[in-house]
Amino acid sequence: MEITKTNFEDDGQAREIDLTLVASAEEVDEYIKLYLKDLSNLEVPGFRKGKAPRKVIEQGVGGHEAFMGGAAEKLINSLAFKCIDDADILFIEEPEFNVSTVMEDGKPFSFSVSGKVPPVMELTDYEPVSIEMPPDEATEAEINRHIDNLRDYYHTFEDITDESHAAEMGDYAMLNVTITTAEGGRISGLTEVDRLVGLGKGTMPASFDEHIIGATKGMTLSFDFKVEGEMNRPEFGDGNLHANVEVMSFRKCIVPELDDAFAQKLGAEDVHALTEQVKNALNNDKNRYLPQLMEERVVDALIKRIDGPVPEYYVDFIRQDVGREMVANLDKEGTSLQDWILRNDVQREELKENIQAEALNRAVRDCALEAMFKHQGWEVTDKDVEDLLQGTDNPEETLKSWQESNHVSELRKMCRQNMVIRWLVKTAEVTVVEEAE
Repeated sequence: MEITKTNFEDDGQAREIDLTLVASAEEVDEYIKLYLKDLSNLEVPGFRKGKAPRKVIEQGVGGHEAFMGGAAEKLINSLAFKCIDDADILFIEEPEFNVSTVMEDGKPFSFSVSGKVPPVMELTDYEPVSIEMPPDEATEAEINRHIDNLRDYYHTFEDITDESHAAEMGDYAMLNVTITTAEGGRISGLTEVDRLVGLGKGTMPASFDEHIIGATKGMTLSFDFKVEGEMNRPEFGDGNLHANVEVMSFRKCIVPELDDAFAQKLGAEDVHALTEQVKNALNNDKNRYLPQLMEERVVDALIKRIDGPVPEYYVDFIRQDVGREMVANLDKEGTSLQDWILRNDVQREELKENIQAEALNRAVRDCALEAMFKHQGWEVTDKDVEDLLQGTDNPEETLKSWQESNHVSELRKMCRQNMVIRWLVKTAEVTVVEEAE
């Protein structure tokens, strides 16, 4: 079977393909025989099993046209999807088959297949990308920052016993807090709760902390404040909240000194040994995550070059994949989507927005990588596909399963995208920038 005609149509909303496929006369005769063999086990009165003439069998299934229709269906199911897969055509929904003629013995048989396919987009620039990356090896600042984090991890608290102490930045205040919306609506988990709030530490928004500064033990406060950015939650509405607060006590955070005693507590001989230990650990982390980080950043730089918005129909298709993937992962963990939503205190609308954002990101990524591959004029070989599967337990069996399901075109898509990413990494203009945590 071969594709003899390919026609693309794009109405600005979706890109579709219309294919004409033709089975050879030999293939037609082969599948007529195979279909006849399938029917030979039918009980036909007056004939032994398998001995009834073809005309009799045809009458038994509704006549010649019905028989040929069954044979054509067998041929199409057996050959068409492989032919489409071999041609590297990826339908993003079930394609529509249109058979307008009756298959005939000894003659080629043609039919059409149509459906939506991914969009073809362009980039505004096909040159290597420019990115920023952290240093390959741990810097003194990174080492010191990590050690400071270790010291902070082993902090202790000391009560401030001075009854006249006025709250100041850096203090930890034990507060009894009730938070309501601007309209007075109560918020789950934030009604008369005791909270240890680090002033200026990001425990609460700065607009909350500023009202605590200067307060003394025993004071009650009532004030409005604003929650913005990552701290905001759907139940906070527009982020304008009201707080009723009772100041109960104050503490100071005591961070251990960086000395040999502290180093020995962490299993190092002295401060120098601890520094080397941290340096080696950071370098090992960099060896693991920097290659992946570089791939992410070159792709992020590339997708900024996509020329125009990705068509909505393709984002919708990807969104379905993202949703199915999430449900499948939860099934592996032995939980349901409903249980996950309740356990993680996620609103359904928030979940939908997250899935939509992920779908859009994947759709743009796909289109950008495919655009670069097409521009480069590269080709995917059978060896590229084989190499892709080398990390699996049994590459040959894995490839065979993809071939049998007629999804090798998806493997070739992975190869195309990997080739582009490798090229982007190899050719990227990299500026090394020490990044603050």
